[in-house]
Amino acid sequence: MGFWRKQVIQPALDSDIDSAIQEQMALLKQDPSNARPYFALGTLSHFQGRAEAAIGYFLKAIELDPNDPAPHVSLGRIYAIEGHDDLAWKHAREAERLGDRSLLEQLERYPNATAEGRKR
Repeated sequence: MGFWRKQVIQPALDSDIDSAIQEQMALLKQDPSNARPYFALGTLSHFQGRAEAAIGYFLKAIELDPNDPAPHVSLGRIYAIEGHDDLAWKHAREAERLGDRSLLEQLERYPNATAEGRKR
């Protein structure tokens, strides 16, 4: 399995992600005020294991479209994984306010969720 993963599967995935990144960058050149490519770039960066880049893209998506809950959900998940519970809960509550309870429900089930975050 190691050969297939390292020599066949991973290079194909990397190529697909690189292509998708180029497509999103082209969209941003056409319309730098479009939040969707920033959200996509955040997701792609997260897939690549580049959390800091992903966070930056998600924050830009929020700046451009503050009414979209999706970047809040994605940010909250990254923050939860990295142990930044206060930020995870902050984005979960904002996503809920915007109509998406998925992260809030996930954090409520998450065993390391802080007591402070559970308070509303």
